[in-house]
Amino acid sequence: MKIWQRFLGSSIIFAGLICLTGSGAYYLYQAEIAAEKTHKKTTQALTLTNSLEKSLKDQALILKDFVVLDHNLTSMMEYQQIRSNFIIDLDRLELLMNKTSELLVVRRRHDFLTRLVNELDGNINTLVISQEDVQAIKSYIQDINFYLNIISQNAQKQDEIAAKKVRTIRTMNANFIFAGILGILLIFLAQFIIIVIPVIRSLHQLQIGVAKISAGNLSYHLDIKTNDEIEQLANDFNQMTLKLSNFYQSLESRVTERTSELFQVNQDLENEIIDRRNTEIELKKSQIQLTQKAEELEQTLKKLQQTQIQLIQTEKMSSLGQLVAGVAHEINNPINFIHGNIQPFHEYLQNLIELIYLYQKYYPQPADEIQYYIDDIDLCFILKDSTQLISSLEIGTKRIREIVVSLRNFSRLDESEMKEVNIHEGIDNTLLILRHRTKATPESAEIEIIKDYSNLPLIQCYAGQLNQVFMNILSNAIDALEEYNNPHYDQELNNGHKQIHIQTKMIRKDRIAIHITDNGMGIPEASRNRIFDPFFTTKAVGKGTGLGLSISYQIVTAKHKGNLRCITKSGKGTEFIIELPIHQNH
Repeated sequence: MKIWQRFLGSSIIFAGLICLTGSGAYYLYQAEIAAEKTHKKTTQALTLTNSLEKSLKDQALILKDFVVLDHNLTSMMEYQQIRSNFIIDLDRLELLMNKTSELLVVRRRHDFLTRLVNELDGNINTLVISQEDVQAIKSYIQDINFYLNIISQNAQKQDEIAAKKVRTIRTMNANFIFAGILGILLIFLAQFIIIVIPVIRSLHQLQIGVAKISAGNLSYHLDIKTNDEIEQLANDFNQMTLKLSNFYQSLESRVTERTSELFQVNQDLENEIIDRRNTEIELKKSQIQLTQKAEELEQTLKKLQQTQIQLIQTEKMSSLGQLVAGVAHEINNPINFIHGNIQPFHEYLQNLIELIYLYQKYYPQPADEIQYYIDDIDLCFILKDSTQLISSLEIGTKRIREIVVSLRNFSRLDESEMKEVNIHEGIDNTLLILRHRTKATPESAEIEIIKDYSNLPLIQCYAGQLNQVFMNILSNAIDALEEYNNPHYDQELNNGHKQIHIQTKMIRKDRIAIHITDNGMGIPEASRNRIFDPFFTTKAVGKGTGLGLSISYQIVTAKHKGNLRCITKSGKGTEFIIELPIHQNH
């Protein structure tokens, strides 16, 4: 093997080892950072859980004193302050632990406890009632404390796992770097042994040969077997010695031999040039093959990313559907029971009211005790308000039933195949689910939803997936309006100018378009070309995964053979345009 080939091969191995060591160290460093973040989150969750347990104990003490002793309003104000801090810590814990079932139970139990406290009478109750209140409060406190203990144990386990993972990654990183450095040193040693030492020995033999020939010993023969350029040089050296010896024998034969040797050297040079050209051609072919393989790897990587996104979307929709199905089932049965009994209850109440009116008609002067009780309970107000209460209950149950139907329509887990659906129903169901985010709050004005629906035919599509697209785009629009902090815009918000405009229309006889526009700040110019890239987001850490628009783009383009594009201007808002064919060609 040639010297340059040895050097080039060892250098390539050396460079590859450096790249491998660097990339491995960087990957382990990123893994260590991610593990430390997880450890930090679990530590925060554990701290919040301990704070919740302490706050719960304080609430229990204050409520017992309030019920049993003096019903002091100051104690109730102190309880409200502690309860507010408890809810804030619970919200923070839900953000860290993604609303586990235990957290949901804790919130429901605490809501029940709050309702019980709100129903406590400010007057002095009897001993039996106080004991019942204390027993009820104690029961709720014990339930909440039980689930808080479970959450604390889970947080402790997760914290230990995260800490162990950090230590493991750090150990792996140190071992990996040590192995890389050791490999580099071994390559240096191999280069010295394989390349440098043989070259030094061969050069030393050449020096000896030159010295002997200079002294007149033309019969000296170099014996170097290194299979490289130095061996070739030694052979040429021996030939030169032989030529000098023959020169003294015959000038004519020397000239003839010299001419033959020159011809042979030229032939060898031509052959060497041809060999080098062939080598260059082979190298170019290898380079082309490597380029093709790199392109194939890049395409494979893109396909893997698309597969990953599809798996995430499938899992996300499956989890969402299971949650929606469970919530809808749990809510629907008791609501149907309540809604079905409201009308008979209304009739019974009307009969009782008519009976009271008959008593008042035929017995206008009741006994003093009855009259005193009528005045005490304000019977006139009760008779007037009871009908309104029944109407409010009926409206409320209808509203809840509409929400349950919207949740079922939104998930559509049972619709894995394409079917013809009304696009407007999907948009309206999504808006109904997001209604709590568009209402006015003390911090911001109401978001006005402007609908401009055209008369569209039924669209052949995957309804659940399109609902997910509407959810992602509308959620982003609401986020953009909530994060808009321009003072001039704040003044407009106070006047009710916070808007999302939804327009549907036919663009061709076989295609429709859905325009969703907000009047927010718009998307920064530096981010516009990347909004559909996987895992790219402009939101703060913890507020976005960077998959919403990427998944939406895949659903619209790959699943429905449509088009999704964005038009945005800084300070003017953002518009997303969804184009879909009416019928899918399978």
